[in-house]
Amino acid sequence: MSALEDLPLDEQARILKIRLDRAELALLDAESALEARMKELDSANKDLSQRENELVERLDIESRQLLTALSTANMATIYGEKDKPFTASSGAGVLLGLPEHTEATPERLIAAIHPLDRDRIMRAAIEFFTVMKPGVEHRFEHRIRRYDNNATHWLNWVIRRDPADAGRNSAVYGTVRDITLSRANERAVRSLQLRAERRVKELNRLSGQLSEEQQRTANALAAKTQFLSDMAHEIRTPLNSLNGGLELLSDAVGGQSRDFNVVRQAADQLLEIATKLIDQSDSGPETLSPKEVEKLTVPPQFVRSLEQAPRVLLAEDTESNRYVIERILGSIGCETVTVTNGVEAVEAVRNQAFDVVLMDVMMPIMDGEHATQAIRALSGPASRTPIIGVTAHSLQAERERLLSSGMTACLAKPVRRDALETAIRTALIAREAVQPLNARFDHELFQRVFFDLPEAYRDRMREAAKQDISDYGEQVLNAAKVGDDEALSRAAHSLKGVSLNVGAVGIVEELSRYRETLVGDPSFSSAQLRAEIAASLLAFDDLYGALVGEAQ
Repeated sequence: MSALEDLPLDEQARILKIRLDRAELALLDAESALEARMKELDSANKDLSQRENELVERLDIESRQLLTALSTANMATIYGEKDKPFTASSGAGVLLGLPEHTEATPERLIAAIHPLDRDRIMRAAIEFFTVMKPGVEHRFEHRIRRYDNNATHWLNWVIRRDPADAGRNSAVYGTVRDITLSRANERAVRSLQLRAERRVKELNRLSGQLSEEQQRTANALAAKTQFLSDMAHEIRTPLNSLNGGLELLSDAVGGQSRDFNVVRQAADQLLEIATKLIDQSDSGPETLSPKEVEKLTVPPQFVRSLEQAPRVLLAEDTESNRYVIERILGSIGCETVTVTNGVEAVEAVRNQAFDVVLMDVMMPIMDGEHATQAIRALSGPASRTPIIGVTAHSLQAERERLLSSGMTACLAKPVRRDALETAIRTALIAREAVQPLNARFDHELFQRVFFDLPEAYRDRMREAAKQDISDYGEQVLNAAKVGDDEALSRAAHSLKGVSLNVGAVGIVEELSRYRETLVGDPSFSSAQLRAEIAASLLAFDDLYGALVGEAQ
């Protein structure tokens, strides 16, 4: 190709025009691209500006919230560096009583403090800078008088001084808070505490007086009971010999003699009068309840003859009574061994096998109640020998105490032949038909529930727990019997609660098993649950004596 200068002028002009057009097009494209880029930059700049505004607005909101919180909390901050004046937040002036929005300069703050308060604060500041350890927060409390209303306020200071290091000056920073209201609240709480303590002391004093009155009442009741017991023994012991002798004479003379019938009627009348005199203060039932009668009634399928001559140990200290009862026992087919006190009775049961023990309650050396407890403490089958107590009392309270001590049944003097025979039959049946029950307790929980109580309340707690277990257990069984699910649920909840409270885990396990099985089989027997409740109640006092009584 030839050079442009060698071409004709017209051709040169045409070529130059084409080049110019191309340059103009390139320039237009570049301008368009530049304009688009500028628009993108402008949009990005607007977004950045909007984000900056949002950030500033957010920071402003957070700052206002922080200032509001500081104002609400009656708190302010302070800061200072070496060779620079201290600065404080606006809340510092408000704490001292300056008007809001007043610039909190050090001069204004110092001027707002009462001279006496200022001296105390300055002394604390000098101690802070000269004596106290740096790098650790130190707390001060100062009482001040407010500038605006001359009211007394309390300020709490938390200040820290960091020593200088490489590239950093030493600095002091901290917070100050008005604690006037919190101190007033603390004083009010303390006042309430003192009032509560005084009230508790007063209640304790009244409780002590009540306990003393209860103790005096209990002592009077015990003296009365002891008097009744002594009188019952004095009266009924000879009556027992008289009544038993008349029964033996009735066998001999056939009960047809008119003279004999007159004597027998007189003896019955004397017995009735003595019973009324002795039992006049008894609040318990004078006769057996239908349930007790049912328990003493021997079912026909269990009737057995006493011709097998069961071995009976008779513990009786009165010779005439011993003679009469031994003769009655012989007349109903018993082989009898006699002893005269509780110690001999325990030794006899330890060394020989007996079907039944007939235990007089009032005996010398060791009475029948303690002898029963000693027999129950023996090992092996001897500890399960049925024991029938013979007492001069018909008082319900004494019968309950004797049964709790381990007796199988109680007979009141004078002992009649039919009642004695029924009691022996029932004891023999119970021994053969019922296996010994082992109650299950959490011993540690059992101990803790009583040791957490004052010693004076432990016996009351024991009796209350036994009564609750008995009552709630009966409610569970009755509700299950009639199919009342709501009553069953309430009673089961109560029984479980009181059982867990004293560690009777056996009852809780049997109750859960009983309720789970009852859902699928409404006719499921309650015998196992009833047996566990009975075993726990029987073992309660022994366990209390072993785990709690001996440790007191």
